[in-house]
Amino acid sequence: APQLEPNVARVGRVAARLCQDLRLARPEVCRQAVQLFQRDVVSAWARSVLRPGEACGLLLGRRCGRWDIFGAWNVSLPATPKPPVRPPVPPPPGAPTARLLFLTDLHWDRHYVPGSEAACPDPLCCRGAAHPGPGGAGFWGEYGKCDLPLHTIEALLAQLPSAAPFAAVYWT
Repeated sequence: APQLEPNVARVGRVAARLCQDLRLARPEVCRQAVQLFQRDVVSAWARSVLRPGEACGLLLGRRCGRWDIFGAWNVSLPATPKPPVRPPVPPPPGAPTARLLFLTDLHWDRHYVPGSEAACPDPLCCRGAAHPGPGGAGFWGEYGKCDLPLHTIEALLAQLPSAAPFAAVYWT
């Protein structure tokens, strides 16, 4: 919405400063993260259940409003009773089947470097110069705070024809 534009930058500045003051990440990481997500955060807050004074108090402190994480919460549930749990019934023998491929959370990091630092203080590691010795990021990827190198995703996709055919493919 156009009326949000001046406030998006202001919220971004406050969020970046808060991220740095709380030492959540290095200053440049705080600035980059806020730059990526500030419009989404402001949009979500504008549509949230927070009243303007609460949102302002959350972002800027008591000088403009009051927000209390321990404040009273009121969640209204419908009067309809929850339906009883029915255990799933397995299909009968000989029922039709289908092969599905479901790919999810294939996060590609264009800056991934095998052998780079795999345990860093930043939100995303496995970047930068490779270093000799154990403890570096693996060639195919690294569990933890790292996304995947492109060659891992390419290798996965190259193997799919040998596993085909699929009735449907979902990539989320």
